Amino acid sequence: MLLHVIEKKRARMVYFAGRYGFTNKRTVSCSQELDKLMNMISISTFSKKRA
Repeated sequence: MLLHVIEKKRARMVYFAGRYGFTNKRTVSCSQELDKLMNMISISTFSKKRA
């Protein structure tokens, strides 16, 4: 489920970057949201490996 959300967010960010540019607030905001989602995956994976 989370991977699907990440893929949708990534596609949206690519769209914004192509349409508005890399430094546009829409693109940057979407990128930051994507970073948070990817960090959730990373933390989850790290926690499972330590358990």
